[in-house]
Amino acid sequence: MMAARSGRTPARVLAAGMLVLALASLPLFSTIVPPLVDYPNHLARFSLLAGGGNAYYAVRWAPLPNLAGDVVVPLLARVMPLALAGKLFLVAIFALTLAGAAWLNRMAHGAWRLWPLLTVAFLYNRPFLWGFINYLFGLGVALCGAAAWLAAERQAAWLRLLGASLVATACFFSHIAAFGVYALVILGLELGPALRQWRAAEWRALSRRAALASGQFAIPLAIVIGWWQPAGQGHVRYGAPWRKADLLFTVFDNYNRPFDVVCFALLLALLGVFAWQKRLRIAPRLVPSLALVAASYLLLPSQMMTGSGVDRRIAVALFVLLVAAAAPRFASRRTARLVGSAVAIVLVARLAAIETVWLAADHAYRADLAAIDELPRGARLAVAYPADAVNVSAIPELHMPTLAVWRRGAFVPTLFAFPAQQPIAVRAPWDRAAASVPPELLWSAFVAGNRAARAQAWPALAGWDAVAFVDRQAIRVPPQPCLQPLLPQPRFQTHLLQIYLLKHGPDCPPP
Repeated sequence: MMAARSGRTPARVLAAGMLVLALASLPLFSTIVPPLVDYPNHLARFSLLAGGGNAYYAVRWAPLPNLAGDVVVPLLARVMPLALAGKLFLVAIFALTLAGAAWLNRMAHGAWRLWPLLTVAFLYNRPFLWGFINYLFGLGVALCGAAAWLAAERQAAWLRLLGASLVATACFFSHIAAFGVYALVILGLELGPALRQWRAAEWRALSRRAALASGQFAIPLAIVIGWWQPAGQGHVRYGAPWRKADLLFTVFDNYNRPFDVVCFALLLALLGVFAWQKRLRIAPRLVPSLALVAASYLLLPSQMMTGSGVDRRIAVALFVLLVAAAAPRFASRRTARLVGSAVAIVLVARLAAIETVWLAADHAYRADLAAIDELPRGARLAVAYPADAVNVSAIPELHMPTLAVWRRGAFVPTLFAFPAQQPIAVRAPWDRAAASVPPELLWSAFVAGNRAARAQAWPALAGWDAVAFVDRQAIRVPPQPCLQPLLPQPRFQTHLLQIYLLKHGPDCPPP
């Protein structure tokens, strides 16, 4: 993946990039549903957007800074199955990240190199496993946009402003955090030249540079002022200070902690050796951008309003930008080949480990979908899970019940439908019904056996057809006369997702 020579032909880098992209994308097509925590929830929403809503959900388009997949996937679904459209969107995330890093490296150092393809090692990161796909798509757009900004530096001012405005607007609509990363990178790229013009008292040139750099953000700024209202719920929360160092591991944290730690240590060792030997060669133009992104990582909280893992997302941007900014100089071609071979071996081993987990997830998800497909069409499916179920696991089940929205036209109260984040609204009276059956309450009522919770839950479930129980570990729902397993055959019931039909009548709820 790396070479001693200063540059490669674009065709060779493109061919290598396509090969790396193909290898990285293999796991995406080895499972019926990629095991990303939020992905089933996104897929269910995409189905509603593609179909114009249903009896429970209405489409409410608005200029929201979280629309990447909401726009792209439903459009693709017009010409292909929704499941394939969703996977191609994930491939697009990988492609934008690799292409953006390679192009930015080319513009910063003046030659095409294989080195920035090392960003393939960061594609399966912790935010990706969470399913933060709109942000990661926007991050790829931001990288490509920064490269385009440098590439158009000698173009006519109006043409450069037009292109940059389109990129800034695309980043904004993809995800607000990606837009923030793009703004920081552009600010960093312009900081050095602006300081030189300031010292030389070139006020006209400095004013022109400032107007051009800031003008591209006019459209997003107008949207924020005129239309978008941030979510009022949620809060700002910082983690322990030492967690900032720990969260850098986010870029490699997958499924096997010891193996992932070794891979991360090898990456740090590789970068450290280059830095110690003064061979890393960070592009001076990108140093301020790196510093600004690093500072934002240190200063941002872990939770901001309804956005979770805020600083964790920036860690991925920081490492991708670091690789894109570097152009290591190898001692010899032989050294380059040895390092490249070692990187390739580690990459293949990581992909093999991921593939093993995803194949296991495919087996579980097929059983889940078999159960979901047995629900009555238009069913109202409540969801029960404990508070600690909201986390990454090897086979996340948290949002699998929402696929009933797509496959059965069902109502599932855990579907993401926040007015400031998604272009979907729950129709009345189901918005009130959803609020009356929080998952933790149902879990406490039927699994933990809390009588007070059960007394509260049963009246709220009067208009519901079924309850899906999910957790990160094996579930045992105690036998109850008013809960009937949807599929009594054990081969159709997984341990992590179980669906029960609700019986309604004079004897239910039991006294």
